[in-house]
Amino acid sequence: MDHEYEVEKVIDKKEENGVVYYLLKWKNFDESNNTWEPAQNLNCSELVQAFNLEKALEQWLIEEDLCILRQQPQNDTICKKSKTKNMLKFEHSHQTFVHNDEPQIPIFNDIDNQGIPLEFTYVDDYVYGEDVPRPEQYQGPIVGCDCEFSKCKAKQCSCLKKENRGRLYYNRTTGAVNLEPGNAIIECNDACSCDLSCPNRVTQRQRNVSLGLRRFAEKGWGVIALQHIPKDSFITYYLGEIITSQEADLRGNKYDEVGKTYLFDIDFYDDDSTATSFFTIDACKYGNISHFFNHSCDPNLVVFPVLNGICDIRLHHIAFFAKRDIEFGEELTFDYVGAVESKHKSDSISMEVDIQIQEENMSKYECKCRSENCRGYFLVV
Repeated sequence: MDHEYEVEKVIDKKEENGVVYYLLKWKNFDESNNTWEPAQNLNCSELVQAFNLEKALEQWLIEEDLCILRQQPQNDTICKKSKTKNMLKFEHSHQTFVHNDEPQIPIFNDIDNQGIPLEFTYVDDYVYGEDVPRPEQYQGPIVGCDCEFSKCKAKQCSCLKKENRGRLYYNRTTGAVNLEPGNAIIECNDACSCDLSCPNRVTQRQRNVSLGLRRFAEKGWGVIALQHIPKDSFITYYLGEIITSQEADLRGNKYDEVGKTYLFDIDFYDDDSTATSFFTIDACKYGNISHFFNHSCDPNLVVFPVLNGICDIRLHHIAFFAKRDIEFGEELTFDYVGAVESKHKSDSISMEVDIQIQEENMSKYECKCRSENCRGYFLVV
């Protein structure tokens, strides 16, 4: 095929006499110029893969025997692919802990027969480690608004007047975040008179976007969108076990040995006089769907600290929002290097990877995002 012709999108697929054909939309040509081309003649493997993924996921979503990670009997092993023991364990764990109003999470694995790590447990709230204060132990001041009928208005709600100069953090209609990265979101809390329908409680209503787990050949498990996700939409929290910084240092050394880490410092409200955080989220053994978010040097997610509970402000939430529009089948990623910009620090909150910057260690954290501005590796100090 002449080099000046470029495939814009794969439209359809058919098979004739044992030969697979794809219907192609050509860049800079209208649809009347679409043509069927045999698969062996194509040089657009990524577009073909995206098309096949979309069609496969669409089929999975309409069939009754989806590989669903909740609301499915443990002995139901009939699925599109044979479930491994650890897949079944994860389904049971997800069924036990996840909120009933959250969209289901299908597994999509056409790479191998690997399932979810056996030691991983799905949770829908923080797990509190040793020496970490629980919310019920909080004895500080309790402040809440007295707005009526769950209709907190920016210029009247005491929470918003005090913390955000009388402005909503979110679009009242869509719930899209309306705040520059580097700032914290202060939502209404249990001391307020409003309920979960309040426009200042977006992240407390939990995840309402459809996501799936997909197995990648190089990266392992990742998270993909099963719908179009508009820019600034809330995705989910980063959940796991909250541990002290001392415990995080010990675990970090062990994780470095195997080239993996799920440690995320929650230090937005830490004292500027110290370079270390008081607490860290470890999502290795306990976590939610965010456990499977991969790194990208050109991410489509952005992170905000969110405070909405009656607890120590150092135990705030970490919330993911869409940095831009995310399309069906697209992987959800965030930048492990500088995930949250702190207004208190010149440095940024980041995934805690305490490894020495040495060439022999860089292979542990080789970046596989393949974005145009890929750094080739990620090391977070």
